[in-house]
This record gives sequence, C-alpha cells and structure tokens, in this order.
Amino acid sequence: MANFLGALTLCFCSIAMANNEFEAFFSSLETLSADFTQQTYNDANIPISKTSGYLRFERPASFIWQTNSPIEQTLLLHNQELWLVDTELEQASQRAISELKGTPLYWLINRPEQLKNLPKYTHSKLGVNWYQTQQSNQLSFGFRNNSLHALRLTNTLGQNIQVVFSEMILNPNLEKNTFALDLTNDFDIIRSF
Repeated sequence: MANFLGALTLCFCSIAMANNEFEAFFSSLETLSADFTQQTYNDANIPISKTSGYLRFERPASFIWQTNSPIEQTLLLHNQELWLVDTELEQASQRAISELKGTPLYWLINRPEQLKNLPKYTHSKLGVNWYQTQQSNQLSFGFRNNSLHALRLTNTLGQNIQVVFSEMILNPNLEKNTFALDLTNDFDIIRSF
C-alpha cells in the first residue's frame, strides 16, 4: 500500500518564474489523463520493482490510479470514498481519505491557492525543473515544457520511488463512468476504518 500510495511524488530565468510553472500547471487543470511508469529503488539505489499504468483525474476530487503491470491494482477516489482494489485477489478495501495527505495525489485534488507551503524550485537536471515539498517523504515534482513530467518520493521503508508520465493530456473530456467502482459479486469488500 505504501508503494502504491506513494505511487496512486525545475529552471526558468528566476526562481519566481519557476514557481509560477508549478502553480500554473496545477491551477489550470480540471481534468487530466496520463500513462505512467513507476520504478522503486532500495536505499542503495538498486531497482527493486517496476510498474506501469494510467492516471485519470477530474476536479474537485475524483481520480483513478490504475496499475496494469505486473499486477492489476486500482486506487480510486470518487464521491468522497477512497478504494484500493486488487483484481487478482478479488478484494476491494475502502480507505480513509486522510491517507492521501502525504502523497502526490493530494496535490492534484487541492488547488495551489488552497495549500500552504507550496513546493519550492530546487534545481534543473536533464531539462527537468524540480520542485520539492516540505513534507517528510521528500516529495518532488519534475516539470518539462511547463507540464508535469515526473514525481519522486521516499516511502516509509526508505525506498525511493520515481514516476515518469507519458501521453499526458490536460483537460480532456473523460467518459462519465471513468470513476465508477465496478466490482463483480466475487470481490470481498473490506472497510478499513
């Protein structure tokens, strides 16, 4: 769960301009669609797992973070309900929305003007401008060409997680049932709180 949540973590002419890049991106989007690849590294920076999937998001607070490979898992927020669905285990567990607080998804469901202590520009590397939050999990957002390109964070196990986005579309028209929780009768339902 920590990897998944951790999973469902920049340089212009001046730092002020760079901070505008972060705020402009998160203020302008109403919907978002992207594919992602997530790589987890141990404390010696050796890769230990790789997953891929997609993200769909709609304001004010609906998203689906779908991992397709190597296992199919879904993190879904809709109608103030947060669900973690493991397709292989045929199990769906309802989680407390407060579990999102330290995750990158928290920054999606809140606009910059609603937040204190916005991430600060730290550096640029390989054409990516990096912003770091003041959270204990060392969450950073990487921007390329004024668009979110990557996330980095350290989870509670001390593992470093990097998520790289591709095929990102800002403000696409999403189908009405994109965020529907669709479970067969075979699924076990667990309420964690």
